[in-house]
Amino acid sequence: MLFADDDQAAREGLARLLRRIGYSCETATNAAEAVEKLRAAPFDILISDINMPGNAGLELVEQAVQTTPGLPVILLTGLPTVETAARSVRLPVTAYLTKPPDFDELSRVLDQAIADYRDFSLIQAGRQRLREWERELAQVEKLAQRTASPAAGGPMQDFLRVSLRQIILLLTDLELATQSLDRRATDQLRQVDHVAALRHTVEVLERTRQNFKSKDLADLRRQLEQLLGREGDPGPML
Repeated sequence: MLFADDDQAAREGLARLLRRIGYSCETATNAAEAVEKLRAAPFDILISDINMPGNAGLELVEQAVQTTPGLPVILLTGLPTVETAARSVRLPVTAYLTKPPDFDELSRVLDQAIADYRDFSLIQAGRQRLREWERELAQVEKLAQRTASPAAGGPMQDFLRVSLRQIILLLTDLELATQSLDRRATDQLRQVDHVAALRHTVEVLERTRQNFKSKDLADLRRQLEQLLGREGDPGPML
């Protein structure tokens, strides 16, 4: 997370407490420094004082969400006003807290906001991966149109290579998504075997290993086994 506050004592004190309970916390002394750090590295959340240089009109919040769309922002102020509260409502602000914040409340807000943002980032990454997959397949399609003899197998090999790689990456995203669901799930949802489909895929690959001998498929099976946390000998090559 990034914590911006021009008050040195408040900044260092809260950052120290946050680090003590396990958060990774980097600090900035003003809005300009905060924006520079947001552009230089990824953060899960921004905590910002209101009354500091460069943020009197919540300009930092506007720049932050432009730099990192979806980034959750928590505002802190020792002088809450109707004006700043009204401005924060019009912006994507997760929470508006007074100084010094109740630490238990702040921790709850942070945990929820960070979890939500990581889910949002995972969905964004999934959409981007699908776009990349589409672009790669379009290139393979153009190659297939230019290839005089399909017997060479070049375009089809490229198609399998691209598809298998993207499937493995998507399955990794799926595993991350199910982990997030597990952390949030009710007892009823936890009874659902969310890895059943992955296990079935591995079983099918296992049964058809003699019919479809392929190093790519063998690599895919091993990747799936790793996702499922299997141990031991992965077995002979397909």
